[in-house]
Amino acid sequence: MDRTGSDTEKMDRPHRRTHLPPHLDDYEVDYQPIQDPPPKASTTCPSHSRSSSRKTSRSGISSHSRTSRRSVTSTGVYLPPELSSVQTAVLEEKIKQRQFDSLQQQVQEDSLADVEYQRLQTQAKEAQRIQEEALAAKEALSKHLERQRKLQQAETELEVAKLVSSMLITNSGSNTPRPSGSPDSPSPPPQPDQTNASRSPQSTSSSQLPPPLPTVTSCDDISQLSLRPLALTLPTTTVSVSSPSTFPLLQAVSSSVVTVSETAPKAMPLNTVTSVPHVTHQPFSVATVMSNIGQSTSRRGPSVPKQSNTAPLTMNMNPYVMQQSFIPPVSTHAYQQQPPITSQQASAPPPNVRSAQPHSFMPLPHTYPGTELLFASAYGIPQPKLPVFESGNESDFALLKLALDNLLSNHSYLSEQYKYHVLLSHLKLPSAQQLAKAYMYHSHPYSAALQALQDKYGQPRQLVQSELGAIMNSPPLRLGDANAFDSFALSVQSLVGMLRTLEGQNGYELMCGSHVDRLLSKLPPAYRDSFVEYCLSRGILQTGTDRTYTLPDLATWLEIKSQAKRISNRAAALFPSDLAKPQGKPTTYSRPKERFTPVLLTSERSINRPDTAAQRSSTKLKPRPYCPHCDSRDHYLNACEQFKKLTTAQVTTWIREGKRCWRCGRTHDVGVCNLKRLCSVCRELHLTVLHDSVQDTSRAVLMVSLPPTRIYLDRPNRSPKVMLKVVKVLLHSGRKTMETHAVLDDGSERTLVLQPVVQQLKLSGTPELLSLQTIHQCHTELTGSSVSFEVSSVSNPSKKFAIHNAFTAPGLCLAEHHYPVAALQRAYRHLKDLPLPPMDKVRPLLLIGSDMPHLLTPVQPVCKGPPGGPIAVRTQLGWSLQGPMSPMQPSRGSQQCLHIMSVPTCDNLFQHVERLWQVDTLPYNTKMVTRSKQDKEAYTLLQNATVRVTVDCVRRYATPLLRRTPRTLLQADKTAVLPSLRRTERTLERDPDRAKIYCSEISKLESAGYVAKITAEEANQSEESWFIPHHMVHHNGKDRIVFNCSFQHHGQSLNDQLLPGPTLGPSLLGVLLRFRQHTVAISGDIKGMFHQVRLLPGDKSVLRFLWRGMCREAEPEIYEWQVLPFGTTCSPCCAIHALQHHVQEHKEGKTELVDIVEHSFYVDNCLHSVPSASEAKVIVDGLRQLLSEGGFEIRQWACNVPSVTEHLPSDARSASSERWLAQSSTDLQEPTLGLRWDCINDTLGYNLRSVENVEPTLRNMYKTLASQYDPLGFITPFTTRAKVIIQDLWKHNLGWDDPIEPSHLRDTWLSWVEELPTLTKIHFPRAYTPAAADNPSAIRELHVFSDASERAYGSVAYLRTTDEQGQIHITFVSARSRVAPRKCLSVPRLELCAALTGAQLGKVIQTELTLPIHKVTFWSDSTTVLYWLTSESCHYKVFVGTRVAEIQTLTEMAEWKYVESNHNPADHITRGLTLTEIAGPHQWSSGPAFLIQSPDQWPSMPQTKAEPDCNELKKSAFIGTASVPSVSLPVPGNFHTWQELVKATSKSLHGAAADTDSSIKASEYIEAEKLLLAQAQMDSFPMEVQHLKAGHPVSPNSRLGSLAPEYDDATGLIRVGGRLRRATDLDLEAIHPIILDPSHHITKLLIKERTNNSFTLAQRGFWQNCAASIGSFEVDKQFVSISIPVKIVRYGEPNLKLHEWQISPPAD
Repeated sequence: MDRTGSDTEKMDRPHRRTHLPPHLDDYEVDYQPIQDPPPKASTTCPSHSRSSSRKTSRSGISSHSRTSRRSVTSTGVYLPPELSSVQTAVLEEKIKQRQFDSLQQQVQEDSLADVEYQRLQTQAKEAQRIQEEALAAKEALSKHLERQRKLQQAETELEVAKLVSSMLITNSGSNTPRPSGSPDSPSPPPQPDQTNASRSPQSTSSSQLPPPLPTVTSCDDISQLSLRPLALTLPTTTVSVSSPSTFPLLQAVSSSVVTVSETAPKAMPLNTVTSVPHVTHQPFSVATVMSNIGQSTSRRGPSVPKQSNTAPLTMNMNPYVMQQSFIPPVSTHAYQQQPPITSQQASAPPPNVRSAQPHSFMPLPHTYPGTELLFASAYGIPQPKLPVFESGNESDFALLKLALDNLLSNHSYLSEQYKYHVLLSHLKLPSAQQLAKAYMYHSHPYSAALQALQDKYGQPRQLVQSELGAIMNSPPLRLGDANAFDSFALSVQSLVGMLRTLEGQNGYELMCGSHVDRLLSKLPPAYRDSFVEYCLSRGILQTGTDRTYTLPDLATWLEIKSQAKRISNRAAALFPSDLAKPQGKPTTYSRPKERFTPVLLTSERSINRPDTAAQRSSTKLKPRPYCPHCDSRDHYLNACEQFKKLTTAQVTTWIREGKRCWRCGRTHDVGVCNLKRLCSVCRELHLTVLHDSVQDTSRAVLMVSLPPTRIYLDRPNRSPKVMLKVVKVLLHSGRKTMETHAVLDDGSERTLVLQPVVQQLKLSGTPELLSLQTIHQCHTELTGSSVSFEVSSVSNPSKKFAIHNAFTAPGLCLAEHHYPVAALQRAYRHLKDLPLPPMDKVRPLLLIGSDMPHLLTPVQPVCKGPPGGPIAVRTQLGWSLQGPMSPMQPSRGSQQCLHIMSVPTCDNLFQHVERLWQVDTLPYNTKMVTRSKQDKEAYTLLQNATVRVTVDCVRRYATPLLRRTPRTLLQADKTAVLPSLRRTERTLERDPDRAKIYCSEISKLESAGYVAKITAEEANQSEESWFIPHHMVHHNGKDRIVFNCSFQHHGQSLNDQLLPGPTLGPSLLGVLLRFRQHTVAISGDIKGMFHQVRLLPGDKSVLRFLWRGMCREAEPEIYEWQVLPFGTTCSPCCAIHALQHHVQEHKEGKTELVDIVEHSFYVDNCLHSVPSASEAKVIVDGLRQLLSEGGFEIRQWACNVPSVTEHLPSDARSASSERWLAQSSTDLQEPTLGLRWDCINDTLGYNLRSVENVEPTLRNMYKTLASQYDPLGFITPFTTRAKVIIQDLWKHNLGWDDPIEPSHLRDTWLSWVEELPTLTKIHFPRAYTPAAADNPSAIRELHVFSDASERAYGSVAYLRTTDEQGQIHITFVSARSRVAPRKCLSVPRLELCAALTGAQLGKVIQTELTLPIHKVTFWSDSTTVLYWLTSESCHYKVFVGTRVAEIQTLTEMAEWKYVESNHNPADHITRGLTLTEIAGPHQWSSGPAFLIQSPDQWPSMPQTKAEPDCNELKKSAFIGTASVPSVSLPVPGNFHTWQELVKATSKSLHGAAADTDSSIKASEYIEAEKLLLAQAQMDSFPMEVQHLKAGHPVSPNSRLGSLAPEYDDATGLIRVGGRLRRATDLDLEAIHPIILDPSHHITKLLIKERTNNSFTLAQRGFWQNCAASIGSFEVDKQFVSISIPVKIVRYGEPNLKLHEWQISPPAD
């Protein structure tokens, strides 16, 4: 059998229906069957078999190997040596044939084994399927039998009720007077007719006669009728149950309904019990059941009972006479539903029935439905009333449902219409009444309406949520509150009872442990522990299992606990007793709790409460003596002799360790202390004996309102409207300077400085312990130090004042100060012209006290204003304000501020502006796109919670809202958005056309299933509820409804609680760049992409809104979103994830389509390009089919080749494509991600966004600039001009709505705005290359140009394509620009920023394009930047070094080239272009002309080598050791001639070797000479030598600064620099002479040596620095050059003159 065929014939395993999680109750979720793994290959290994056979053969011949030596064949078989080679070969061939046959047989066996295994597996699956079907059938049978039993029970109850009713009618008829006989002579009861016993059943089984009414015997005393028991017998009538067609399952399963034989009622006296005659019981069998079912009928009339062996009694009274009672009509089908009663039950007497005693009532063993009202009426019991349902609460409906089931539903003789009207009259809730009226014409209106109401208002889940919400909204229980505990227990018990009625004993909500956890949160911890102990003791909770407590367990425990409380309280009330107080616990009398308004930093230790004092005086108790120290009740603490012996430190320790009250010493909190006696020493509220230690223990009390580690120095009890003297100062310490603010405090004895100053200025001082005392006499010991520094005013930094011994310690703080200086200057004349600095939320770091009086004293008269106003004081440190901020006003009584909220007006605006500048930022590396922690959480949530759902027979996706963690429950009543709804309605009333559109859009949303209308009751059942306002905007020529998900309510908004999620799709720039790659382009749009993704049920409650269809008098209706709406932060991420998740699940065989969805879709827009039209057509059809399977309909298809979309239906094509195909229009402008795509000309253009003619303000200018959408940057030279204008406006500190003050900037802006209409004339090619060059063999090069100026910088990229014919095509790709920072930067730095922008742009283009880029070239016109890029970045400062390193990471140095500014198209970014220039033929759009030429004609680096910018070199410090050869040179002062010094130096270098030979070699002479010259330079110019060796330039103040010195690495000497380096006819010694100091002794010896030999001087060449400021050598004050003729420059003269001396060789 073929394995493949067997695999295809596998039968899918049926899966059972599993219960969905609660959040998916509204959906129908399909479960894909799990494919069984393929059968494993057989474990039989041929090699193993061969091995076994081999072992067997070897063992067989092993005995022969002992006696004779045998040969071994190639097969491993030992053969005797007597065989010839031919025989051996034949034998070996047979052995191999045998092995081959064996292997072939094993292969066949393996194949048969696989087939058998497959067959057995198929049989096992079939058996499993049959077993599951049997289980399902068994379950269905069980449900059917249960329904049958309920039906039989209902029939039994109905028959009994019918008999009881008949008897009561008979009893009522017996009240009529007798026609004859004495009332005192009772007549004997009539005997049964014996002739009826012998009557055949056939003779009495007429179906045309109605069943006879049962009769009873008359009583002797009618007055005692109600006091005598009713003894009844059940009839033995066989009744029809139901038609066989009602139960189709009976045809397949051998089961049926048991028929019943009943006996007719037998006459008996009412005061006696008569036994029922025995009825023969027939055994039950399936055949009997089936025959009985066949004999049953379905007619509605009553069936005639069979005649039994007991004759019916004749009725001797009027059965239709009843006084003051109403007998409802009996239903015609009442006799068709009779319950089964076995013969044993029929023959046995009723249980619990004794012989009746006089005047006793024997109740029936069971209460049958329909008899309660009759008995209640007979005994005068008030009849119950049906409750009215008008609140909408689930509990009220449960009461109505219970009353209907008990009082109305059981009466089967009542018609459905009668019950329906009763139900309708008790529904007062409009929505419930409307729902019930919907079933007015139903065949069973009462049952259908009640079931509908049950589905809406009677679900157990809703009841639980409602009741739990009511309980959870109640105040938490307090320990000892018996009434609240009883109320809580009754609420829980009521909830449990209702759930048992609705769900049964094992309902889901009843067994849910989470409900118990929520209820336990309302209980005190002691009660919670008690409940857990109760559950553990009774085995409800068991460790290691999943058993948990349930609502019935909690109700039982609450009942036990409540009952125990009642019993114990009753016992305590009956037997009161005075319990002895425990020793060691003093009797305290706590004050009643009161509510106080918290006051920050209050110093009051006692608060007068006259009202509470009066209350306590009425019930004042005399306190008993108690000493908390010795725990004695004989005396007070003041009289304790042992306590008086303690020291102050011991008393303080006793209070602290015992956590005692510092007022009275007892073990309670100071806030509840009721001490009244004042201290006799300080007259404060504490015991006199605690006076010495009260200050130490009171510190914690004074610091209650503050952080425990901070002590504020300037926050006494002052009003926030009072200003302290705060000045802005400069702090100095050595070379370090710090700017801060200082408080001038006349009341402080010491100057204090905070830790940030000490750390920044690195101050060090002497340790010191300071006792700080506030105005509240509170002492605080601080361990710190005293430091010294200098302070000066900001306006005069040179005038410094020394501050000595200023104290500092950790924990000291100064408050924040905010003074409206500008407003005060406008309000007060005496402050207008004063140079007062602004005080906007400043936090001083210095407090200058009275120990510095010269800094506090005013240096000029104080500027005073009106009484109660502020004053201005000028001190040595500047001007400051002091006093109240506003004039003092009379007190208007105490006021309390309960809530303060400051709303920043410009924060969002600044964020939008920042986002505008970030548009030019490119994600060129992986660091910029790394997902944050929140993005990872959001992505994990999407992966775990996204499911497939079926909606309207379409399988769609449902994603969660990306809620932040921890999750915050959102609660906003509908009243929060009612004002917004009214505003929208008022706006729409003024424009009826827009109102009609608004109503139509809402209706479309509802009809499409995007929103659903819910009732207020349903809205109240959800755990959280959030409403969002909506309004209409006009955008892109359409009126759209906007739902404001950022709506704020009580400081919360929906979008604040949502995560935006990671960026899943491609970037906008990448989609547009790839859209231009090939010649055939297609575009499409997903219809309502957000609305194709469903919401999970748990998220719908936070997306609600109100609408009432312009009926302003009606109550607003509540709508709930069912899909992702526009406006939520996470909607784009969720929709893109659903789309990509769908294509990933169906990617098999569709790799190209999946790649298109992931890289060519920007949210819901598809932009793609391919080389050929046929390929585009296949992609269009494939995408339509693939996305439709996930519920995404892609439409609006457009293409620059009509044949690609002509086969599509008209609703799938775009409007422009329809006009093109119909040849009705030639203007095909297709919207393409904000641009305009002309499909005919295949060009991209811009849309003109209308600009309102408004006053130019900063706000309007930003709005206009931001509306110019340019994703590719083609109009960058135009928009950069506007950015520069706005940057200039920032320098004038204008407000957002202030008019533009500088007239030239205003005129420049208006001229820029006037160019905007030209924007529609700009077009550039969509495709990079024509069709001829769109092939894989084309050579593509990317060229990126960058440039910068003092105002802006940027870069632009072009694609250079060479086709097979050698034609070159240059196309604009993209451009980016940035405005130069307001902080002035050098031009080389800005050029470096431009180069970095170009490197980033090139990296992004290479990453996004899928075309092969064969070569990348970067162009710059800055030789300095190109020189920096050839160096290591570590040599430069941070600004240059980091950018150089980043450029070197993104590019290669060989890719950078030089271009002149006039050939650099990026130069237009910095200079700007008009739209007219951009629209016409220009270098900006077509690229530089030299790119058309061959590369050998491109610009090259200039011949002049670029001089490095030494200012950007980084200063580095070297810390280490250097090894210097230990050569002791002779002292130059000991020698008189140059020759002697050189010889001595040479000998010191070579030691003993030099003594043997008096002559000196030339190399040794030169070495000694260089060493001496280097020593002279080191002695004269040590700093210059050090700088030049390190590669740094010398200081401008150096003596050698004008000589441009250079360090010669070959000789280790400093030489002269200058422009002579460009001379080509001079040697190195003439161009760069050596520099010497003429005052050095070596220089003097050298000059003396060369004086007599001028030719040698000129030949060897030295430069002598003879400046007067350097040396005192008066012989020769000129610079001697080694060149011929010698050039001498007189250094000291103002105008340098050049003289030429002719020096001739010396005479021999």
